[in-house]
Amino acid sequence: MEVYVITFIGLALLFLFVTFGVQMGVDSSKQVKALKTELKNIKKQIKELEEKQK
Repeated sequence: MEVYVITFIGLALLFLFVTFGVQMGVDSSKQVKALKTELKNIKKQIKELEEKQK
């Protein structure tokens, strides 16, 4: 009986660990996408400024 309880607790902890890892990965990918978008906007602004100076 003890083996079943320990196995259940282990599986529950594994599930929580995997769930937490996936959530962190999703948050990180959203941040990376936001940074890429921001960099594209900055590049456009720099090009516009360079063209105005010519």
